[in-house]
Amino acid sequence: MADGTETKRQAKREYTQLLRLHEQLLGQFSRARDELLAPGTDDLVKKIKARTGSTPDLTGVKTSVEEALRALKLSQSRLQNAISEADDASFEVEGVANMPAYLQRFLSERAAQPGFSYEVTQDEVRGWIICWKEFTNRGGTVRGYGQICERPYAWLDD
Repeated sequence: MADGTETKRQAKREYTQLLRLHEQLLGQFSRARDELLAPGTDDLVKKIKARTGSTPDLTGVKTSVEEALRALKLSQSRLQNAISEADDASFEVEGVANMPAYLQRFLSERAAQPGFSYEVTQDEVRGWIICWKEFTNRGGTVRGYGQICERPYAWLDD
């Protein structure tokens, strides 16, 4: 059983790495598209035409960059779907039967990560409360911490 969960963690880690790569490529292609569509590029093409009489054809390049952006976005969407399918949607906290889906999703995405710890309590006004901490790999230093409430602004109604 532990080997299966480790395999799922590794797959999720690899999918996440691919998503980061997609984000980097999307940024680079977006910058390239912006440069191609910039007024300075049009001015440069006009200057070349005025000096040489020939017009550089950038339409093929522009089309290819747009196609690459679309393909990356489609691939990114498929990767995100694969990650969400790989996640265990039925994540349950012991003793908590009616936790809202967004709180369950928060815990299911992070609970398997090394160094992540949490505690779930219930408040009469704010509902379910998740208090969490994330430690570095060495275990001694807190990387992040926080508190998420089911109804964070409920006390304002009083």
